[in-house]
Amino acid sequence: MWFRNLRVYQFTQPFSLPDDLDAQLEQYPFNPCGRHQLASFGFVSPFGERSEVLHHKVGQNVLICAKKEEKVLPASAINAMLDDKAEAYAQEHARPMPKKERSALKEDIVHEMLPQAFSRFSVIWAYIDLAGQRLLVDSSASAKAEDFNSLLRGALGSLAVKPWGAQQSGDVFFTEWLQQQAAPTPFELGTEAELKGLGDEPASVRLKQQDLTSEEVQSHLAHAKVATKLGLVWDNHMSFVLEDDYAIKRLQFSDVVKEKNDDMAGADKADQLDADFTLMALECNALMDELATALGQTNDD
Repeated sequence: MWFRNLRVYQFTQPFSLPDDLDAQLEQYPFNPCGRHQLASFGFVSPFGERSEVLHHKVGQNVLICAKKEEKVLPASAINAMLDDKAEAYAQEHARPMPKKERSALKEDIVHEMLPQAFSRFSVIWAYIDLAGQRLLVDSSASAKAEDFNSLLRGALGSLAVKPWGAQQSGDVFFTEWLQQQAAPTPFELGTEAELKGLGDEPASVRLKQQDLTSEEVQSHLAHAKVATKLGLVWDNHMSFVLEDDYAIKRLQFSDVVKEKNDDMAGADKADQLDADFTLMALECNALMDELATALGQTNDD
């Protein structure tokens, strides 16, 4: 359950938790795909299939989980069957198949193949930080996070959020921190960055396991490159890569953090999830507060 990525959204209107949250989430439950259904997406219990509880609240933090099933249909298989049928049509009618008919035929082929298709499952975790008025989604892809937001918006009736971050693009801050060879306290520069040049076809440099205070990095910056991704370490609690749209990726919690729950070894899954979520939310909320300060954010941003 420990989040690996963070797509963070700020509520633009005061948000309070509905008293009947589970009942609202139950309007959009996850159900396995039917025989001819391409995908299914809905809420599931954070505690697993045997539980009917669709959210878990600890203090001012509310954990929610959604599951998605997608039928896997290789494009090559669809196109091969489509080409065969289009060729047979051309031979029979002495002319190519019209574009409109070809499109309809492709839909029929997909419909025909769906019952035999394999399924791919994925789970998206998220939690609402009521105190900080934020929604944090564990997703590296913005499209998947937005899918979750749409699902939650449907259940709640509205979801007034915007992507979290400063008004300026992150590359402005990252480049300045690299030029200064230090991140704002209590952050430290990590060992990863991506630098890009300017222009229509900018050069790109990806640095891993690199001393970001080195002369090599300063040379890239001197040649008009800007930092679009930056590895950071927060107070020996977490390491992560911050991107210029303020997405947090490759989030890793230190042993110092996880060892706080060592006494939960052997506990049942529900108690373990409760303890892990409590600790993780505490750390992530503090991280977001510290990042806001480092980026010069105010309550009005």
